[in-house]
Amino acid sequence: MQYLTIVLAALTTLAAASPTSEPIQKRTSGHGGGSGGGILYCGSQPYYPSAYTCYHNHNNLLCPILGGVKYKPCGPACYDPAEYECVNGQLVPCGSCKGQVYDKNTYVCVDGKQLCPKTAPNACGIACYDSAHYYCWRGQLRQV
Repeated sequence: MQYLTIVLAALTTLAAASPTSEPIQKRTSGHGGGSGGGILYCGSQPYYPSAYTCYHNHNNLLCPILGGVKYKPCGPACYDPAEYECVNGQLVPCGSCKGQVYDKNTYVCVDGKQLCPKTAPNACGIACYDSAHYYCWRGQLRQV
């Protein structure tokens, strides 16, 4: 009977999947849930700490841990911090350019090594430029 209760609790957690920050330290008695220990509760939702993170500051939101990446809360959603950032409660897509995270709506990564604003999406040396006004000649900008 305890096994059935644990299985139902795990399925309920997977179906609800609303994550929250710091894990609640209330543990159930009985069997553990893998390497992460026993079942914890995020509000009234049971979860395994090895598979989810509970964010109490975000209405007891449960966010998954996928491939070792702890997803973060943004409003009612969870996101991969390598793909998005949360700005004023809204998800904004981001990328990585030479290890620097950036907003794909505002910047482009030129040749995988330099960030330039979308208004000047070309690189000449360390400068970014708009090809309607400039061109690059021998590593220097020239006016069109």
